[in-house]
Amino acid sequence: MSNIGQFLSNIKEQTGFRAKLKNRLFAAMLDGFSAVDADLNEKQAQIDSIRTDMDAMQGEIDVLRQRIDQAESAASADRETVSALRTDLENASINLRNNNAALEKLSADSEFLKLKAAGLEKKLKNAPSAPAAVQAHAESTAAVPAAAPKTDESDYESIDYFDFENHFRGSIESIKKAQAFYLKYFSGKKNVVDIGCGRGEFLSLMKDNGIPACGVDIYEPYAEYCNMQGLKAVCGDGSEFLACQKNVDGIFVGQVVEHLQPHEIIRLCNTAYEVLEAGGCVIMETPNPTSLAIYTNAFYIDPSHIKPVHPLTMKYYLEKAGFRDIEIIYTEASRPPYEIPELRLSGGENTEEFNKAMKQVSALLYGSQDYAVVAVKG
Repeated sequence: MSNIGQFLSNIKEQTGFRAKLKNRLFAAMLDGFSAVDADLNEKQAQIDSIRTDMDAMQGEIDVLRQRIDQAESAASADRETVSALRTDLENASINLRNNNAALEKLSADSEFLKLKAAGLEKKLKNAPSAPAAVQAHAESTAAVPAAAPKTDESDYESIDYFDFENHFRGSIESIKKAQAFYLKYFSGKKNVVDIGCGRGEFLSLMKDNGIPACGVDIYEPYAEYCNMQGLKAVCGDGSEFLACQKNVDGIFVGQVVEHLQPHEIIRLCNTAYEVLEAGGCVIMETPNPTSLAIYTNAFYIDPSHIKPVHPLTMKYYLEKAGFRDIEIIYTEASRPPYEIPELRLSGGENTEEFNKAMKQVSALLYGSQDYAVVAVKG
């Protein structure tokens, strides 16, 4: 009970003449006090109700705070779990890449051994019988003096070039993936010739996409390997083979011209123009000498490389052969994943000129390691 309520209660409890006199004199005031007391009681009830609600809300806040603390603890544990999972995932990815590389190496070694076995089987099949071989050897040694050691062995014979390519060039599938860029130029073609077909990456790509193609390579084990894979290939000189073909509407010369002398490249360009049908195209891919990266990477690894051919020189050869629609493409797949970052210096002098110059240096150092010249016969 409020103080006003207690005051009013005391007045009501008084008796006698004085009490009656007070009630008459202060009746209006007492009514006001009563109204004020009623308002105070109502406000107190509201305050009590609000306080009750606040207590309930405080209880909910305490529960929520407890849940937040639990959630933060769980989140911390989850972060540790996620971090551990991410580490496991990165390790698994590394292991997968290593396993894929090992698998590709084993696959290449397996194909190499298959080729070797086929070669030995061929030699064994063509070898004369033992008595005949002994008789032939006796007759030859009696009639002819011992021959001098062979000194004109080619670069392809001095090393096992198939094994060499498996070791340095990359997997067949990785080469096919890079060469898939050229599919748009051969779509719809009916007779494509692959000069220097090697392990048959491009021939396989053509077969996968339903484009008729045949290949030629000067290295006999390559031609034999392609045939083992169900691809059409022969061993021989590229220009000579091309000159004998009819109805050719596409020619691919991948990583070949760097193995040739200038007169051989010119002969190949002339032959390509002569045999191509109108609208047919020839694509010649080769290391890009305008990128210095090739001199520290792939070019001098291969002992059969003679010298790189500048893209403008290659374009000139094709123009002289008769081609007019010629495009030089610097392949993105061969671009090293490096570049010189821009210098960001607030208030520095000549920063823009420096960055422009370094961009040119970056292109010179880390430009595409291969380029391709695409020429269409009009």
